[in-house]
Amino acid sequence: MKKLVLSILFLLSFVTASYAQVSVGLTVSMADVQSGLSDDIDNNGSTDTTKNISNDVTFGSIFFEKALNDNMSVGVDFIPFEAEFDSRSTTQSSLKAKTDGAATSGTNKGTADVSKHLTFYLQPQKEIRDGLKVFGTLGLVKADVESLVQSVSSTDKTVEQSLDGMKLGLGLKKETGIGFIKLEYSQTDYDDVSVTTSNSTKVTADIDTDILALSVAKSF
Repeated sequence: MKKLVLSILFLLSFVTASYAQVSVGLTVSMADVQSGLSDDIDNNGSTDTTKNISNDVTFGSIFFEKALNDNMSVGVDFIPFEAEFDSRSTTQSSLKAKTDGAATSGTNKGTADVSKHLTFYLQPQKEIRDGLKVFGTLGLVKADVESLVQSVSSTDKTVEQSLDGMKLGLGLKKETGIGFIKLEYSQTDYDDVSVTTSNSTKVTADIDTDILALSVAKSF
């Protein structure tokens, strides 16, 4: 429901906009990608392993932003390349092999590569003084994710899925005369990503990101 409301607000903002200023810019982001991972190994109906991992990722993006008035902007941000959000491994023995009298051990591995990452956002803002504004960000995130799972007790599996999320942020924006500079801290909560291998081993990742971003834009 919250995604539907945000989508409607975003579309209505474009339809009713009469303020002509449009900006295009570049953003450099430093992200802490945090993932809570769980495995249900050998189809026994319980969580056998859990692990929390954190990856530091630096990436660039391009954005287009439209000022609806002095206090509200809408925009879209696009990461034009693939980024590895998850990479983990854990060692385990195959329970199925043990029941057959031949215990097997090895390493389970998993990665999640994200591409076509789009963020549609609303930014209400308030001028503090002399072109310096404080703003908030409410965003809807959509991306493609390719997950690869290598399991000791089953065949490898690659799954392509859609990844959705919600972004909340807070920052400062300074008008430069030809555009603006923004500094923003934000958090994005993504939906869980799950992959099930050929023997029903289910691997689930709960992905969240903390991002510090610097943006520079030119306005037209």
